[in-house]
Amino acid sequence: MRAGDLLNKLHDEPFQPFRARLTNNSTIDVLDPNTVVVGPSSAIMPIEAIRDSSGYYVVARWRTVALAHIIEFVDIDLPKSHTRKKSS
Repeated sequence: MRAGDLLNKLHDEPFQPFRARLTNNSTIDVLDPNTVVVGPSSAIMPIEAIRDSSGYYVVARWRTVALAHIIEFVDIDLPKSHTRKKSS
């Protein structure tokens, strides 16, 4: 995987939550694009994210992952209760 591949996925309009599958067959769920920091050869990705009282994701635990270890993205369909309300 290249940085551009992950950045393109994070900037899809509209954003679709996804699961990144790694070479060791583990997965990391990305529910909000703002919880990932992408570098040239690695990314800081959320392992545990919680919603605060305003409905925003706050990352409680994270992992640095070499981009070469990400092998695919799988879209996740979240229940309606997980969608963030947009302010008007």
